[in-house]
Amino acid sequence: MEKEQLREIGIIILAILILFSAAVVLFFAEGGEIYGLNHDPNGPAKPLVHSKYVIEVVDEEIVPIYDGKEIKKVELWQLPLRDILADVITTPMAYIPPITTRLITLFISSLGLAFIILFHRETRKKDQQDSERPEKILTYITENPGQSIQQIANGTNIPRSSLRHHLRTTRMKSQILEFRYSKNPHYFSKKKSYTDIEKLVLAVLSRESEKAVFVELFNNPKSTKQDLAEHLNVSESAAHWHLKRLNAAKLLVVETDGKQIRYRLTEEAEKTYRKFLQMEEAARAG
Repeated sequence: MEKEQLREIGIIILAILILFSAAVVLFFAEGGEIYGLNHDPNGPAKPLVHSKYVIEVVDEEIVPIYDGKEIKKVELWQLPLRDILADVITTPMAYIPPITTRLITLFISSLGLAFIILFHRETRKKDQQDSERPEKILTYITENPGQSIQQIANGTNIPRSSLRHHLRTTRMKSQILEFRYSKNPHYFSKKKSYTDIEKLVLAVLSRESEKAVFVELFNNPKSTKQDLAEHLNVSESAAHWHLKRLNAAKLLVVETDGKQIRYRLTEEAEKTYRKFLQMEEAARAG
């Protein structure tokens, strides 16, 4: 069971405990008195009858004794905090008229039922959205191959936590495949067939900074690190970083020209990128 489902069940249980516990207490209030909490001090005194002793009312102060100890009268503020809270909470309910308790019980019960109904509707709405998300994700990946998790989340407006769950589920159904570039996953739909070099180039093109370096090398082969930094308006260290990643992916040819180190794309990378450009032109023309 998923964590979100456990959390929703916990919220419902907590709502039932909070909203109906007070209703249960109030329901048992009869005759203006909740049994076990207090008694009506204004009610008539009942005579005590005993088979062996005669109990008479005496006109003198009697000191209550409990368990051999004298019971002393104290003010509310002198009690421990726990006893103060218990007294403040229970005393007002001890003398609520029966009709009032019934109305309060009905109100609290209605409130609890309304909450559960609204929560259930919201849960059904969320479940419906969850059922539509896999198709939405698959459509986006099909139209935008080579995207990372964050890019898919931004494009579909689906939280990353939910997206990861759906990607695992969808991949289990053999609808998409995962391709790693620089240890990061990129996703492709199995509705289309891609070669390894195509997946690699698409993963690079999905990253704006590395795409800029890749395209610059396509347009201006044999560029140096300084050339790239100047043309792309980035630092030489940033240009070197992206060149290092592209070279690790075996997309570059590195040539030494005296003291200069020049870079260009491999023939396979150039051919693949040119193919993608032609497909884009054809799509715009069509």
